[in-house]
Amino acid sequence: MTQKHQDRAERIIRVFNDSGLNQRQFSETIGVSQQLVSAVINFKKKPNEAILFGIIDHISFIDPIWLITGIGKYKNNSYLKPESSISLENQIQNIIEKHFEKLSLELNQKISNIEEYVKKTNAKNVLRRIDQDNSKLVPQLNKKESKKLRG
Repeated sequence: MTQKHQDRAERIIRVFNDSGLNQRQFSETIGVSQQLVSAVINFKKKPNEAILFGIIDHISFIDPIWLITGIGKYKNNSYLKPESSISLENQIQNIIEKHFEKLSLELNQKISNIEEYVKKTNAKNVLRRIDQDNSKLVPQLNKKESKKLRG
């Protein structure tokens, strides 16, 4: 590894140490593999664009020029950008939960509509049956009345 790459790795190590995260959390935060983070901070692999841009994109107050070239100042008041401090797994879980909630609401609405339809249909059927029973009762009552009058 050239001195230039070693210096760049040292700047990455500084950012990593100041983040307060472990390697897994840091790698998830910046969107690279833990193996890459480990290789870079152990000087086994030179820092590539993925790790550099991951840090620039996901950690605030990091001067890209300083990180890449060493020119400029490192501000030790860096912090994780809120939208990227959530791991990919948590982001996927949040998306799934939102879709599940939406689908649940739609399903509940459809069930409610079906229940309402069934109630209306049952009420109509009950009224039809009552009408049918009443129509049968009227002739029977007429027969009984006419028997009483005759007898």
